[in-house]
Amino acid sequence: MLRRMTTIGLPIMLAVCGVIGMAAKASAQSANGEGTLLVLNENGDPVRRQFSFSARVGAGGTVKGNAVLHNPAFDGPNGHGSYQLQISISCMKVVGNVAFFGGTTRRTNDPSLVDAVFFSVQDNGEPGRGKDRISRAFFWDDDPNTTGDPQACQAMSQSDAPLETIESGNVQLKP
Repeated sequence: MLRRMTTIGLPIMLAVCGVIGMAAKASAQSANGEGTLLVLNENGDPVRRQFSFSARVGAGGTVKGNAVLHNPAFDGPNGHGSYQLQISISCMKVVGNVAFFGGTTRRTNDPSLVDAVFFSVQDNGEPGRGKDRISRAFFWDDDPNTTGDPQACQAMSQSDAPLETIESGNVQLKP
């Protein structure tokens, strides 16, 4: 009798473990992308804003990732070069095909913008060019004496970060 229960119990136990494993796998999320967004500079001329990002929700819900932005529509300090920003992503919320991100400024050539930073993306299928969308990056506030919380991305909605269609590249959200 014990032998039979063990033989029957093993497949059931393996099935339960498989379901638990699939549930754990399904809860893991990642997002990545790169491309360009056509924007106007201060003279009204079109320029290409380049972006790349990668983020993953790890075990326990911890989010790790990074993002890079080069925006020639704005000059860097003293009018030298384009605006550059590197973000350490620590917050990600996915709703359908839209992901919202929050992070902190890791590196920039504009010392007045060193606060919590937020943006969102939308994955509209393959290929991404002309279909996927990204928002502009925005900061907690304009007060250098305050520091925002990147976890505020959990409260974001689509109206908080208007999306624009990318000119080239691809955005991918994965369960």
